[in-house]
Amino acid sequence: MTMTPAAKTYMRRMLIVMGAYMVLLFGAVWADNHLELSQPLRIVLSLLPVLPVIACIGTIIAFVRAMDEVQARIVLESTLIGAIVVAVASFTYGMLRGVTDWPGIYEVWYLPAFIAVSGIAQIFVKRRYQ
Repeated sequence: MTMTPAAKTYMRRMLIVMGAYMVLLFGAVWADNHLELSQPLRIVLSLLPVLPVIACIGTIIAFVRAMDEVQARIVLESTLIGAIVVAVASFTYGMLRGVTDWPGIYEVWYLPAFIAVSGIAQIFVKRRYQ
C-alpha cells in the first residue's frame, strides 16, 4: 500500500515532533537528576516536553482534515471510544480507590492509555466500514 502525500507529510512531522519530545524529555530528566536546580526551573524543565505534544495536536488535525470522510469518521469514532473508555476506567478506579487501599495511577499514563485504546479501537471501527 502506498502512502498518500498527506500521510507522508504526517509521518515526517510526527517523527520531528516525537524526536523533539524525546530530546526534551530525556534532557529534562537528566538535568533534574544531575544538576541542582531551583523549584521554578524544575517546573519549567518538566513542562518542556509538553510543547511537542501540543505541536502534535496540530499535526494530527491537519492529517485528519486531509482525509476523506470515511477515514475521518473512523478516526473520530476511535478517538471517542478511546476517550470514553479511559475516562470511565479512570473514574471507576478512582471510585474503587475511595473504598480500598489500592495505589494511585500516575497521571502521566492517561495520555498513553488514551492513545493505545484509540489505536486498538481503530482496528475494530475500520472493520465496520470495509
